[in-house]
Amino acid sequence: MRRREGILLAVIALITLLAGWIALPNNPGIHFSAGDTDIDLDFRAVQGLDLQGGLQVLLEANPPPGQTIDRDAMEAARSVIEQRVNAFGTTEPVIQLQGNNRIVVELPGIKTQEDRQRAVQLFGETGLLEFLDVGSTSVPQGTRVEPGQYPTVLTGKNLDPRQVSVTFDERNRPRIAFGWDAEGARIFGEYTERNVGKYLAIVLDNVVLSAPVIRSRIDSQGVIEGGFSLDEARDIVTKLKYGALPVPMRVIQQREVGATLGEDSVRQSITAGTVGLGIVLAFMLIYYRLPGLLAGLALIIYALITFAIFKNPWAPVTITLAGIAGFILSIGMAVDANILIFERMREELRGGRSLASAVETGFARAWSSIWDSNVSTWITCAILFYLGSGIVRGFALTLAIGVAVSMFTAITVTRTFLRTLVDAGIRFNPALFGVQAPRTTPGIPARPAGAPGAAGGVAQPLGA
Repeated sequence: MRRREGILLAVIALITLLAGWIALPNNPGIHFSAGDTDIDLDFRAVQGLDLQGGLQVLLEANPPPGQTIDRDAMEAARSVIEQRVNAFGTTEPVIQLQGNNRIVVELPGIKTQEDRQRAVQLFGETGLLEFLDVGSTSVPQGTRVEPGQYPTVLTGKNLDPRQVSVTFDERNRPRIAFGWDAEGARIFGEYTERNVGKYLAIVLDNVVLSAPVIRSRIDSQGVIEGGFSLDEARDIVTKLKYGALPVPMRVIQQREVGATLGEDSVRQSITAGTVGLGIVLAFMLIYYRLPGLLAGLALIIYALITFAIFKNPWAPVTITLAGIAGFILSIGMAVDANILIFERMREELRGGRSLASAVETGFARAWSSIWDSNVSTWITCAILFYLGSGIVRGFALTLAIGVAVSMFTAITVTRTFLRTLVDAGIRFNPALFGVQAPRTTPGIPARPAGAPGAAGGVAQPLGA
């Protein structure tokens, strides 16, 4: 066995063992301490709403009298809600327009009453921040003010999102730091300089967060203190960073989505995938014989590696029914590459080439077709991921990952297996490769490949 094939076999074996361990249903993860650093890695499959259940909310536009609703305004509202939901931390959310004035929000894994209330408040409220001139009136925190009740000094549109964050005071209480753009800094500086000693109410969605006394001129930066919890402060920061909704929304339906249907669908999908994989392996073994057996081993390695990638803790792939479909479809792509390679090999063997030469030539001549096919699939996945959302993106992502891994298993793993057999001294046997021996005329030996009138290139002894 050549040194190169030996090293590749060892690497493939190591990758397979690691992927198999990560793919274990009850993987314990990696947890240890190195000095002052704690390492905690959990390898788990992240499931979408259709598999694990969660929260589904239907929002409807609730514009004030005189405000018109168009498609652009609703799309802008959908974009703001999507940004807020992403900041909330849920995985694989679905935010999409329904009709002309409604938005559907689906949040997987939101199960407790507290999380449901917090999520709805985060994306359902307008998120309009106002700084109101209340003069000498002390307005208690939590007071609801009516629109137009006090003069507005500034609104959140002049905030600099890069300067909005959660900070802590000297007693470790959360507070909200903010900063203005150039215009906001000028207006706020001039106002606070003229109104030292008076109250300024900071109002979010018509509710007073705090109403401090102006002690001095404030230009570009400030803080909001209101006795917030850490979660409340983070939610307010999220609203301020991504701006107010262009259209006020109201919740008209809120329901929990159970995972019973998802469990049944996953079970059926696993059954379908297992049956499909078994049929594919049987076909490869019956039709291609020994190369088919090696392709089957490579396909099992492919499945382990792909699922291990799905469970990686740094960027886990959210598994939905559409994602499972993409994964199963990519199995077909992996088999397709092997079929192209084996058919080229069989052509070379029929033409009289040696096994070693047929293996190398078959891979070389099939490579361009495999590359073109996979690049076309990647382009399609990129378009689906860029233009789609939710489950469409999940399908595109799982398919793209599967195609990438299939190229590794088809080109590297299968070829390493075949080269190892050649180096081990196996000779060409038509029965093992599912081809007929090169035809010869009685009494006339077969022409070596590369000789005049012979198919193929330069001849080598069989089994070389």
